[in-house]
Amino acid sequence: MGEKLYLRTVKAEGFKSLLNMHVPLRRGVTVIVGENNAGKSNFIDALRLLTDPLDGRRSRWWEVEDVHPWAGGNAHLTAVYGGLEDVEAGTHLQALVSAQDEPVVDQGYHARYSVSFARPVEGERPQRPVWSAGRLLDDPEPDARRSVRHVYLPPMRNAQQELASSSGNRLRLILAAELGSKDAIKAFEAEQAKHFHDLEDHPKIADVRKRINAPLNRLTAGAHPQHMGLSFAEPSLVSIARALRTRMSDEGLDVEDINRSGLGYANLLYISTVLAELEAARGADLTLFLVEEPEAHLHPQLQNLLLDHLHTRALQSHEYQPETEGAPLGRIQVVITTHSPVLAAATSVKDLVVLKRQRTRLPEVSSGTTATTDSTMSEVSPFAFTTAAVPVAAIPFTKHEPAKLDRYLDITKSAMLFGTRVILVEGLAEALLVPAFAHIVLDTIADDAARTRAKAVFRGSCIVAVDGVDFTPYLRALLADVGGVRIADRVVVITDQDPTKKAGEPDDDLVLPSQGEAAEEAAPVPATEKEQAAEEEVPGFNRVVFLKGHLDSWNVPESTYHLAESRPTLEPELMRAENFNLLAEVFYDLRPKSGHRWKTVAEAESAEARAVAFGDLFTTGTKLPKGDYAYRLAERLSTKPDGFIVPEHLAAAIRWIADGDGGRP
Repeated sequence: MGEKLYLRTVKAEGFKSLLNMHVPLRRGVTVIVGENNAGKSNFIDALRLLTDPLDGRRSRWWEVEDVHPWAGGNAHLTAVYGGLEDVEAGTHLQALVSAQDEPVVDQGYHARYSVSFARPVEGERPQRPVWSAGRLLDDPEPDARRSVRHVYLPPMRNAQQELASSSGNRLRLILAAELGSKDAIKAFEAEQAKHFHDLEDHPKIADVRKRINAPLNRLTAGAHPQHMGLSFAEPSLVSIARALRTRMSDEGLDVEDINRSGLGYANLLYISTVLAELEAARGADLTLFLVEEPEAHLHPQLQNLLLDHLHTRALQSHEYQPETEGAPLGRIQVVITTHSPVLAAATSVKDLVVLKRQRTRLPEVSSGTTATTDSTMSEVSPFAFTTAAVPVAAIPFTKHEPAKLDRYLDITKSAMLFGTRVILVEGLAEALLVPAFAHIVLDTIADDAARTRAKAVFRGSCIVAVDGVDFTPYLRALLADVGGVRIADRVVVITDQDPTKKAGEPDDDLVLPSQGEAAEEAAPVPATEKEQAAEEEVPGFNRVVFLKGHLDSWNVPESTYHLAESRPTLEPELMRAENFNLLAEVFYDLRPKSGHRWKTVAEAESAEARAVAFGDLFTTGTKLPKGDYAYRLAERLSTKPDGFIVPEHLAAAIRWIADGDGGRP
């Protein structure tokens, strides 16, 4: 049946930090990730301004601060909708655009709606935002645009307070949708009115009337005698909903006041009422469910369950068929912003959009002079932090790389999407040792401020153990250019030469798309046409040269990556750095009865032979476990480094990633 109506892309110009940004969205669920101040909430605000709220109660209006100082006094937002069928195309006829009007358009009908807001001159009243549809300069049929609505779930929500609120608006909407027609609602209200009238005749209520009327009659007897009655207000759907209270408990127990529930389950109950409203009301052709930080108060399993439910319900809504012709389509599309690596790991990489905070210089006009800014801004900085977007689906992966990343990106690895500096290592040993090495290396910086800064930058870098040597999917995800933007600013790869391979032989799981059977599978992907890693005539496989071949073929600037290779592996490099005594101490701590094995290292005839013998402890015989040894060594270095010398290729990589000025324009 193909795609159904959905918000395909959003463009923002001059809106807060979204100075010039284009973000494609997924038909079901789009998960927006990124560091703090990357612009995630600004993007949600843009969606709230582009659509009306489902319940008609707008809580986000245009503000003066929405216009960026460099925007020349105007902010502009555009929404392009795709997947329109014939009937929907008729509804949005005035807004239809073609590929000539909109670069993102390909096949099928597409509708475009735009809104502009001008910052008012100081002292004057702000003008209303100006809407346009399609190629028109106005919006002649705003009702068509309003067939797309949104429901917003804020990040700092107090679920217990919201559920205990006496407004009852959400319950009213759900109840109205459950009843259906206006006649059914009137019949329900009349039925409840009869119950209230019957209650008014209760003997106890009659006794209350008598108690009050007795003094009232005496007080008014000398003037105009009065009497009183007690009756319930005529019930309406609003008053009935206000009288209802949500309660909850563990299944099998009596429900209790919501304040007795934990914050996590109270949040899930709150989200459930929102989902019930979305599914029951179906008051729009398309409803955007905008969720900021759904992970609040939820443990990891609940986060996964919530994401799975949202994804399922969104896709199911696209199969909903209205009962009557012309009725709202009831589609649901979900946009989530999150800081949770749990949610990022549980999401298909194709559904992820990474927002990053980038330092942007004040643009220049063609004459070479600095561009003018809004006249109301007395002082303008020569640079600003703006938002850039990297839709992961737009990264030119080879055919199987997205599936690989879906498997690879667990909770720890997905953290690389939330920062701009990443250290990729092969496994646990390197992941344990690199932080300990960094402490030693950065402690040598003489200047106190520079040392503190470098340590902070390093701690803000994400260390990812790829659990193998398949670095290319990670490097492509982090460093491939998408519209002039990359997810990471700096990436270090720490790897081994791998002496078990022949010279020039690539890794089995790193076979280039141009080689053998993989070439046919990946042929449709343009980015792989030039991929052919360079090789060197050296003993053993040179993975650094192999990876650099990939990076060069992707036109990745050398300033954004640093490749560090141990020859042939990490352990011999540790011994070459003249750390014999400390390495021996850690060995005996781990294997106190294996002196005969250490003897081959101690009696080696040269420094190089000693390094080789130490490396052999981890690859021959009973094989000393690398992870256990690395843990003991890291623990030892954190308490008593005793002049340990970090191998220079690792020290250089640490200094490079900790350079606080790296990546600035």
